[in-house]
Parts: sequence; structure tokens; C-alpha cells
Amino acid sequence: MAAALLISSAAAAQTPDTGLPAPAVTGVAAPEAAELPSLEDLLRTERRGAAADVAVSTASRQAQSADLAPAVTRVVTRQDITRLGLRNLGDVLRLMPGLEVREDGEVSRVAVRGVAPGDFNGRVLFLLDGLRLNDNIYDAGPANREFFVDVGLIERVEFTPGPGSALYGGNALLGVINIVTRHADTLAGPQGQVSFAPRGQVATRLSYGQRLDSGAEWTAAFSSEHEPHPGLQFGEPQEYHAQLLPLEWDRVQRWSVGARASGWTARVGEVWRDRGTYSFLPNSGDITGSVNAMRERYAQTGWEGTAGDWDLHLGVAWQESRYRADQADDTTQDLRTSRFEALGRWWLAELRLARSWGGDAGNSHTTTFGMDWQRDKTQRFRYELIGDPPSDENYAAQRLGFYLQDEWRLAERQRLVLGVRQDGVHGGESSWNPRAAWVWSPVPGQSLKVMWGTAFRAPNRFEQALNESARADPLRPERLRTLEVAWQGRIPGLEGWSWQGSWFTSHLTNLIERGRAQPFANTAVAQSRGAELGVQGQWGKGWQLQLSALGQHNRAADGSRQAYSPARTLKWMLQVPLADTGLRLSLNGWATSERQGDERLPGYAQTRAHLLWQPSRRWDVFVGADNVGGRAYSESSGAGYAAPRRLEGTRWQAGVTWRGDAP
Repeated sequence: MAAALLISSAAAAQTPDTGLPAPAVTGVAAPEAAELPSLEDLLRTERRGAAADVAVSTASRQAQSADLAPAVTRVVTRQDITRLGLRNLGDVLRLMPGLEVREDGEVSRVAVRGVAPGDFNGRVLFLLDGLRLNDNIYDAGPANREFFVDVGLIERVEFTPGPGSALYGGNALLGVINIVTRHADTLAGPQGQVSFAPRGQVATRLSYGQRLDSGAEWTAAFSSEHEPHPGLQFGEPQEYHAQLLPLEWDRVQRWSVGARASGWTARVGEVWRDRGTYSFLPNSGDITGSVNAMRERYAQTGWEGTAGDWDLHLGVAWQESRYRADQADDTTQDLRTSRFEALGRWWLAELRLARSWGGDAGNSHTTTFGMDWQRDKTQRFRYELIGDPPSDENYAAQRLGFYLQDEWRLAERQRLVLGVRQDGVHGGESSWNPRAAWVWSPVPGQSLKVMWGTAFRAPNRFEQALNESARADPLRPERLRTLEVAWQGRIPGLEGWSWQGSWFTSHLTNLIERGRAQPFANTAVAQSRGAELGVQGQWGKGWQLQLSALGQHNRAADGSRQAYSPARTLKWMLQVPLADTGLRLSLNGWATSERQGDERLPGYAQTRAHLLWQPSRRWDVFVGADNVGGRAYSESSGAGYAAPRRLEGTRWQAGVTWRGDAP
């Protein structure tokens, strides 16, 4: 929803997007008044301390330190995005333990702890500053170039794994991803970026932000990407490359305008993505070009303030999602264009109230009550041969959800969180989803968490429509039950180092998958269990290291391993300052074990490198490479109908960033 997410002043106090060191957030004693550093010193102070020091909001819909939040939350910051040279949201999500980003050349699909992502990420809820983004046709969540804002406008990305339906309702089945955008303080004045790649790819970003003396602020941004030859999909024979490559291209444009004043927020924006690809004429089998076009529009407004003793949030949003596929058709006498279009328009509204009760640490608690409503005004599928009257299938729906959460402070550093939510769909069945979490933080930066919850995902309009047209069995909602135990804390005796570990088990019923005798079908049971272990540290003058390992055991209804689900995944990130030259080298990558689906895919490892030079606060110069070493590997989207995609070669990028009002 249209939420102006509250973050503590400590967490918000970061430098402009220079990639230069940011100030510490918590866990560092405040200096005496006589020793207060200058503003320039603060801007050059390296952020140190555990990740638990960061303020997050996804786990409970209110800002709190990560160590006290009632769920594990992974965070990638603006500083990480700059230093690692992350190019899109998919790159950001790849950094996070438990997330896989699988490509099919058009759409990026996100798998959580090895569980299949479905067609278009419908089992993960995507939020933009609290605004629900999953569409009302496919439940699609944008995870890459089709995302609503350029990656350079992101302040941080939060990922909370596990069932989130007790707070967010449907689509929060496997987790919630919240993208928090930057404010005018870090986008002050004009800023621009341009980057190039050897294949002719060009990406640009322009933005302007201003904060007035009254405290009001506004921002505007425009970005575009053009890639003339993204590469072929599935290892096509070399003799076809000259014919196929010119038909493959990708273009993206985005714009957004936002404002904040006296508790009010407002934003409008739009993203276009056109993807050219090759296709085969139905009768002759000749190769021709086709275009898949995606359009997303949104407008939102919200207000946060107080009403008596209650904190109050109100939000309203409107969104439109359009997918169109045009392809040449020779089934008639003349060569014509066939078109498929899926159009969705919907309204969202949200009310949230929160209040703290009692004053003693041993008996005080915070109650949060909320409701949200979605009106699916348009859900339309259109099939046509251009020039003939179209054939339309029109639908409409609405849903209403209520949730209640109570957070009890059993002691100063011990909390019990209980919550429940009820969701109902007009003409459909309702769903109740409870949650419970116990959090014990013996000292700041360390915590033990025990979390239990349930979640659901109702069949989306696309799944329902296909089954109805085939007169197949109606689909039941997917349901998930998860138990997780996690510990995070600093490593004794090693300043700046911390570790995290968790164990989880999940039971998923009624999983909706492509069926053999009908378009979609509910499978009986899917089970998942596993463990994550991670360590991160900072030392010296800006050295940083992060390592994480995930082992998981996922089984489908028949006892076999879930398709293309790796049993083991390793991720790493290293940032190295190169003396006092203003240069910083960053490496990140991942390794995955073999995956088994319709065919066996061997395990592989990939490393990305990024060299950043900052000669002044106004300028960044960078060069980066994906898949260092250029080794070939195969990747499956996990969608169930797309063949694995073969990738090879090193992909380079170079560019500059300019900040007009940097000090």
C-alpha cells in the first residue's frame, strides 16, 4: 500500500549515494559533547556492526531493529548496490540467502529455499514502499528489468522468508520482498548515470530531488535500458545465429514523480518493457520476429499521523498491468498478426492502527489492527487476429482482509508476538492465518527467534480461467505451514563480525502446478526442510566479507525432489578498498549443486566483479563483469514448461555516475 515507511533516524543517516562510508547506526557509544565529530567526519565514517542493527519494517509493518523483529529479515542497502555494481532488482535478490533468481530470457522467477517459483512469482509478495505490486491476472511479481523503479533509486531491499499471510494476506506464501526507495536527502539536486556494454547495451538514469525549508520534498526520475542482442535462449545451433540474433532485443523505460509533506505521500509512475524475440510461423515453420510488451502504471497516496493515542496510516492506490504478445500468423490466406492481451486494473485501500499499552517493560504491549481491500475492476483476456473483432473474456473480483497483531514485551529484551488475519474473496472461500513468534535478545545485536505461521495463495485469474475453459476441476487455495528457529549475534572477541543460523521446516498442500490431464491441478503435499548459516564481518579501512550456505531437502508429492531444486547453495561477497586511491574492488557470486528436473543440470559457480573509482563526491567511474571466466552453465526457470536455458561468456559493463549537488 501507499506507506511512508518509518525508519529510525539512525538507520536513515546514510551518506549520499557515493558509495563512500556511511555512519554507524547502533551499537556504538555516543561521544561526549566535546568530542562530537564534524559533519564531514560523520559522512566518512564506515558503517560497522551487525546487520541486526539495521531498522526494518517488513516483519511487523512497523519500524524496529532487526534483532527484535519477529522474523528473520535480510537487507541489501543502497551502499551495497553502488559498491557491487548491481544492475537490476534480480541482481539484488541474488545476494540474499535463501533466494534464487531463475531466468528464461524474458521474465525473472524467484524461488525461495528451493521451492518452485510458479509461473510469475505469485508465491512471493512484492512491495514498493509498502505498495502491493503483484498484479490481479497472474499474481505476477516484477523481479528484474520489468520492476517499477531503477535500481539506482533504491534505498534498501528487505526480504523476510516464511509465511507472511497473517499480516499481508495472499501471495505472501513463501516470503515478502519490500523495496524501499530513496528520499530527497539522498537524491538532492540533479543526478545522472550512463552505462555501456560491448554488445551495444546502453542504460541511462536521470533524477532530481529537492527538500524545501518547510520539510516538504519531491523527487522525479527517468531511466531507460536498451539491449539490441540479449543472447539466444536455449543453445540454438551456430548456423542459425545470424538469422535469430537480430530478432532478439530488449527495451525498458520508467518514470516516476513523488512528493512528501506533513505526513502525506504521493507518487505516480509507469514502466514500459518491449521484448523482441523470434518465433515460428504455425504452417510454414519459417522464422519471424514477435514482440512481447509489458506496461505497468500506478498512482498512490497515503497519510501517517496520530489519532488520539493511536498511530494511524491510511493509503489508497490504483494500478494497471497490461501484457501483450504479437506474433505473425500464416493460418489464413494472408500473413497477419495474432495478438494475445491480458489487462488488469485494480484499486487498493488500507487502514492501519497501532497503539502501545502500559508503561513497564514487563507488561507493556503494542496492538496493531488493520484492514485492506482490493477491487479488481478489470481482469480481461483478449484474443484476436488484427483486423477482425476481438474475442474477450472479462472478469471482476474483490477481496477484503482484516488482521490483528499483539506484541507483548515480556521483559526488556524479550517479546511474544501473536497475530491472525482473515481474508475473504467475493464468491470464494475465506482463509484464516495465524502467526506466533517468541524473540529473546539478551544483548543488543543478538537474538533467538522461534517462529510459527501459516499462509495461503488463492488460484489467480489466469489459472482459474484456463481450468474453466477446459472444464477442469476447480482449484483449491495453496496452504503453507512453517516452523523456524533462528539465532543471530556478534562473534565474541571479533569486533565487527557476526553470524546467523536458522533451521526451518515447511508443509505445503494443494500446490498448484501444470497438470497432465488439465491446464492446472492441485498436487497433494510438498515438504521442505533445511538450514542456513551465514557469517559477515568488517575490518580495517573498509574491508567486508559475507558468506552464507543453505542446505535444503525439498520433496514433491510423489516423494521425488522438487524440479530443479538444488540441495546446496553457497553465496559470497567481498569488498576490498585499494589503498587510498579511491578505488574499491568488489566480488560476489554463488555456487549451486546439481538440479534434477526433466533433465539433469550439473552444479556450477559464478563470480561477478566490480571496480569502482570515486575521484570526488560528484563522480563515480565503474567497470564490472558478470560470469568472470566465461564458463558455460545451464539454468531452469522452474516454470514447468520452459526448457533450461544455456548461458555462457563474460558480460561486461562500464559507466559513470554524476551528482550535481554533492558537497
